[in-house]
Amino acid sequence: MQATRSAENPSPGRIGGRLEDLRKQLLSCGDVLAGLVEPAARPLIADALYQLRELACRIAVVGQIKSGKSSFINAFIRNPSFLPTSVTPWTTAVTNLHFGQTPSSRFSAIFSFLQKEEWADLAAGGGKIRELTERLVPGFEPELLQQHAEMLRTRAQEKLGPEFELLLGQAHLFEALPPGMLERYVCSGDFAGPGQIGRYSDITKSADIYCQQGPFAFPCTIIDTPGTNDPSLIRDEITRRCLGSADMYIVVLTARQPLSENDVALLRMMRGLNKDRIVVLINRIDDLSDVDSELPRVLSYVRQRLAVEFPGSAIPVVSGSAWWASQAMAFDPQAATRILQRRSASSLLRAGLLRPDELTPANFSSPDFCERLRQSLYAMSGLPAVNQVIDGLMGTARPAYVLRQSAKSFAEMARACESAARSELQLLLAVQGDARDAAGSTEKRSIYERERDLLAEVATNIEASASGIEAQLNRIIQEERDKLRATLQVTIDFHAARERDVLIDTLSRGRPPKVWTHEGVELRRALASEFRREFENAAFRLRSFHARVIPELHRLMRTLVPEPDLADPLGEGIAIPAPTIAPLSRLLVLDLENKRWSAFWSRQPSSETSGAKIEALIREEFSPIADELAQLAGYAFRDFSSMTIKWSFGACRNIQHALKRRLEYLLAEMGTAPAQGPKPGDAVHTQAQRLKDTEALTRHLDHLAQYIDTILKAEAPRV
Repeated sequence: MQATRSAENPSPGRIGGRLEDLRKQLLSCGDVLAGLVEPAARPLIADALYQLRELACRIAVVGQIKSGKSSFINAFIRNPSFLPTSVTPWTTAVTNLHFGQTPSSRFSAIFSFLQKEEWADLAAGGGKIRELTERLVPGFEPELLQQHAEMLRTRAQEKLGPEFELLLGQAHLFEALPPGMLERYVCSGDFAGPGQIGRYSDITKSADIYCQQGPFAFPCTIIDTPGTNDPSLIRDEITRRCLGSADMYIVVLTARQPLSENDVALLRMMRGLNKDRIVVLINRIDDLSDVDSELPRVLSYVRQRLAVEFPGSAIPVVSGSAWWASQAMAFDPQAATRILQRRSASSLLRAGLLRPDELTPANFSSPDFCERLRQSLYAMSGLPAVNQVIDGLMGTARPAYVLRQSAKSFAEMARACESAARSELQLLLAVQGDARDAAGSTEKRSIYERERDLLAEVATNIEASASGIEAQLNRIIQEERDKLRATLQVTIDFHAARERDVLIDTLSRGRPPKVWTHEGVELRRALASEFRREFENAAFRLRSFHARVIPELHRLMRTLVPEPDLADPLGEGIAIPAPTIAPLSRLLVLDLENKRWSAFWSRQPSSETSGAKIEALIREEFSPIADELAQLAGYAFRDFSSMTIKWSFGACRNIQHALKRRLEYLLAEMGTAPAQGPKPGDAVHTQAQRLKDTEALTRHLDHLAQYIDTILKAEAPRV
């Protein structure tokens, strides 16, 4: 499908080139390795190759309505007219733009509708917002939610008529994406108009669009989310849910009103995500009257506020204009005239390609001027800086970790193949030397049979060791998960008790709060800090256990081959990536607006009762989050355990199977007449070449793993 038309770009560098080069090399090495391993190990290689082929980097773009998210995405993907950006429509559904990925079917555009249960929740009055409000104040029915719920029901019925009920839980599939199709599914449209814009938007949950490679060398999915200040209040939770699966985040702010209350709420929502993979874009600097004087103040303010919300982090902040970037790609003289008429046009001079006296539409007749203007618009749009930051952050995101583990796992299996090939070659050379010694054939057969029996015994030992180590890992994982959960609960209880005491003291002084300012910010920070600390402690314990397992693996290998390559199968620097702590971003009762709390206060008979209610509420709200965080940590630990056992012992099994196969072959050959069997020299030559192939593959995979460690794991560029 031609989802993105080609747009000439002043700077056509492609994002993720280093990762894609590594991915292609690993795929090629994996294909070679699949032909070298024993049949029993091929499913392990096949699973790893499938994971590599399906690997993609997910980049979520979030921000308020009218912050220019869709305009930025259009510039980012180098297709200025792809997503709708007109004044009336705004994004109402999560839109996934898949680049460099093949759909599982022939359909390139898939629009999924809400399930009946999801629609019932939304149409009943705001879904999550209503649920939390009722938990805070039973029986309280906010008038605003009632109005939005009624509007939603009426509008959906008007747009879809009898078709409405039939569409819930279904999807619309298209082989191509014709112009205007997106507007029908992911834009709100005019609430009062019956047109095609937004026809299905009220019931559309997500859109998946498969595009060409675009500006990305590495497969990427760009996630366009609904605005976090959606006036209908019902899409906020959808945005929150989709963020947890992203690998990095671009937060779009507006230069005129950076970090408004809604922006701060968005940042707090993202606190549970990986803050080291967040980029902030201050968009629409073209709206500033004096860019040179206003923009530095805006940047300073945003950085200071980020330091408060994300202590100890260094989040890249980029400023620019998606409009300028779009005009650089699809130059329109009329739009360019409007750009030059703004006072912000003077900042284009900083690109060093234009003179002050040239900033006039009269020069549009000059192709040279138009090209220099396009270059200036692109240079000052902020897009080159965003591309550079994203390209750097990819080296620290989940895809880079997957590539690193694949390289190390492949290298260990190749090393096992190398050891097996070397031992097989030694066996063949011994057979070749004894070829004329007919008297020794009986003795040689006896030796081979004993070695075959020994291999069977080793196979039993391998399985027993694997089972024992797996049991120990499971015990450690359970202990560490329980310890982490208990630590989080202690943090919750301490915070809840402190809030209770502060509130009781305030109320006992005769100063009942009209507004309670608790937002759970401090507790979320404390939980995030404790989670990371305990996770790293647990990861260190697991890595230490892994280090103690290595001698056991070496012992098993020595029973198979005399001089095995005794490298650590997964490398001394093996890491267990921390999972996203997105549960901390979940909307809670504590995050509700002040007016909802007024009804709560009016119903409490005493200060002690109010304090006890708040303490119980904090525990009730955050305990499930602690459960989920502990569960996510457990998943990460079990992935490590599974990978350790599968690949480490898979390498041992591969050697055992290879030697068993060779011994059975030799025993069979000893019963074959010389004229019927292959020439010993031919087998030796073939095996010698196999050894050379495995040696070369091991060296190359070791180099790839080292490259990822030293280059891609380096600190990402800062802006």
